[in-house]
Amino acid sequence: MILKPQYLRLFGTNISIGNFVTIICASDRKVDISTWQTDKLNGEILIDDYVLMSPGTNLRCAKKISIGKSSMIASDVTITDSDWHGIYDRTDYVALPKEVEIEENVWIGERSIVLKGSKIGKNSIIGAGSVVAGDIPENCIFAGNPAKFVKKLDKNDFKTRESLFEESSTYLEDLIEIEKRTTSQNTLYSWIRSVFWPKNED
Repeated sequence: MILKPQYLRLFGTNISIGNFVTIICASDRKVDISTWQTDKLNGEILIDDYVLMSPGTNLRCAKKISIGKSSMIASDVTITDSDWHGIYDRTDYVALPKEVEIEENVWIGERSIVLKGSKIGKNSIIGAGSVVAGDIPENCIFAGNPAKFVKKLDKNDFKTRESLFEESSTYLEDLIEIEKRTTSQNTLYSWIRSVFWPKNED
């Protein structure tokens, strides 16, 4: 489900999005998912099932970014697998990209940055405003700049986003109801107006 899909920016190819993914976009905080393909680059983004992406999420990929099942990305998070310029050669737009791997059921807090070569282990949480540059083990909370260990989590206590889509859950019905209410005032005229004379609330 993509809320306000007109504010989702997709650039490049090799972008794969799994089942039951929820992407929330906003006019002032667009979601930007970009891969770069050149003679030197062939970026690939893999987003697994049940992932949640919040407004302002930026994925910038020159090599590979993978996001595991049921992971949650809060608002204004940036994930990149490249420096995008060399340290000394500022014309080097490849700049040795390194794969980023976010494993299953990870939660990345608001305004965090995940840098190239990082790996975040299963079930781990990254605190708001953190900068990740390296490996984060499974079942832990890390926070800060640079992100440092805060506490260990009990790996047996997790209930993931996947459970929201079980037959006993009302989540899908709730999403459909939200969509109906959001779009109930839509008309052909309002669509034409939003294309040619957009307002801030569109």
